[in-house]
Amino acid sequence: MKIVKRSEITEETFREIIDKEAHHEHIIYKDESGTLRWKENDDVRKMVDKIGLNEIYQLFDSLGLNKNSELFRKMYRDMGYSLFGYWEIFYWEVNNDIANEYVPQH
Repeated sequence: MKIVKRSEITEETFREIIDKEAHHEHIIYKDESGTLRWKENDDVRKMVDKIGLNEIYQLFDSLGLNKNSELFRKMYRDMGYSLFGYWEIFYWEVNNDIANEYVPQH
């Protein structure tokens, strides 16, 4: 695992994430295949595997959380999602029709 500094990330799609989400310092690394990923939290990964993502989605929804919620986004970072997959889920309007309403919680 090669940790990547945020300042080294230049691709425009990923810069959108890095610049918008400067309020947290979640580690980004490059995996063996060259994919940029958030560093996985083993405990969160085990929880998601055990409970299931659909059930967690339902819980978040019942709590009034959506894809612009910090907890929702943190879970995906802690799952070790790729930056591209993260962009697709949270920044691409096709998957998050309120993406433009996201305001980082400092």
